[in-house]
Amino acid sequence: MSSQQINQFHELKQFHQLVLQDASLKERLGVATDQASLVRIAVQLGTELGYSFTHQEVEAYIDQNILTLMRQFLF
Repeated sequence: MSSQQINQFHELKQFHQLVLQDASLKERLGVATDQASLVRIAVQLGTELGYSFTHQEVEAYIDQNILTLMRQFLF
């Protein structure tokens, strides 16, 4: 993993933690109807908040953390 990939993963992890602490961000992500719309909204919100990650990076983060994400957002 390159240093840029590590930095992007760190940004995504920070964004994830921020979403867990902010009900309005959770609500905005909650309108997603499928993974593609979730990724699109996450990238948009991330950009609004000063983060810089791509659709592919968000998809990889979801794939690597799917069980954690399911527990946090579905149960």
